[in-house]
Amino acid sequence: MQPDAVDLYAILQVHPTASAEVIKKAYHVLMQKNHPDRGGDLQQAQRINQAYDVLIDTKKRAHYDQRLLRKQQLRVQMQQEKQRQAAKKARQKAEAERYRPPPELKALQGEYATPMMWGKSILVSDQRGNRVAILDRKKETVWSLSRTPQFTLKKPLLAHFAPDGTIWIADAGAQRVVQTNLKKELLWEYSDSLLGQGERQQSKISFLDVQQPEHVLMTDSGLRQVSYVNKQGQVLWRFQGKLGFHLRLQHQLIKPELFLPVSAIQVEPNCFLIADQGNGRIFKVNHKNKLLWVYPDKKQPPLTALNFACPLPGGRIWIASDKLIEVSDSGQVLWHYAELQDADIKQAYALQAGAFMVDFSHLVKRGINQEIMMVNAEGKVQYRHYYSQHRFL
Repeated sequence: MQPDAVDLYAILQVHPTASAEVIKKAYHVLMQKNHPDRGGDLQQAQRINQAYDVLIDTKKRAHYDQRLLRKQQLRVQMQQEKQRQAAKKARQKAEAERYRPPPELKALQGEYATPMMWGKSILVSDQRGNRVAILDRKKETVWSLSRTPQFTLKKPLLAHFAPDGTIWIADAGAQRVVQTNLKKELLWEYSDSLLGQGERQQSKISFLDVQQPEHVLMTDSGLRQVSYVNKQGQVLWRFQGKLGFHLRLQHQLIKPELFLPVSAIQVEPNCFLIADQGNGRIFKVNHKNKLLWVYPDKKQPPLTALNFACPLPGGRIWIASDKLIEVSDSGQVLWHYAELQDADIKQAYALQAGAFMVDFSHLVKRGINQEIMMVNAEGKVQYRHYYSQHRFL
């Protein structure tokens, strides 16, 4: 038996601070009861003798006390570690229970329609509620995401369906892009690792275009740039408002110092449609920064409150500014909708049968509503629902 393998004080039934006299008395009392000549247990008598031999000797007792103290400290540390691990598991279990999705949307029904609509499922980003949600045509929330054990959203400005059924989020508050699915798994995450602390705080990823699974076009209105990035995190193209020379001098309509991109969409390979709020114009540019098309031209005033531009079949363009405008490739206004007063239009996409879906923030007496609306070509509202309401601070 190793002296420090058991509690010698417990064997002699004395306190660890007991004096030598107390130890002697305890030893004699115990030996009278446990001595083999008096019918006691031999092994117990041996343990009593060993305990007495150590504790009655000053040096042996001091050495034993040090080892016992270390052992007790180690036991306490191990117990504390067990308690920490148990608490951690309890928190993880609570988190899993808290974020376990209720019976909700299991799969997307129908076909991909626009980045914000899949069949009858409408995807919205609630910046003030720090979440993204899928609504059905009955205005019910059938899926919602704010946080998971893997990631937490912080002021997401935009959420889009990709053609492969995944969900892409411009998580502006965290200066990153997140790809997830209906199971709320983190599939991919991108944040520019080359940004300094000041640039990262200034960054505001406000728009995404994902037409190919391995590439994403992102608009950073905080850093005033548009980037085309692959899934390996490589920047394939970056534009900051500096256009190449144009024979008609149209490149002068886009001043780099005013450049403020609010949306960017790839219209064909190596060709991008950019809405530039700072210069009040939309334009097409290729991967060599050559200007291919611009609206309005130098004969017309810039657009006010420009927020979004989207290509339509036949070269037509949707423009969301203080109103919705449809223009031809020659710059002729074909149609407009100006019924949304005091509204900040985030995005708008054309649907079949001439209808369009628009996502916007609306100023009301109570505060600001984030709303989704479907309007037909005659301007009749077919669907309208506000998914987030924010009171004035």
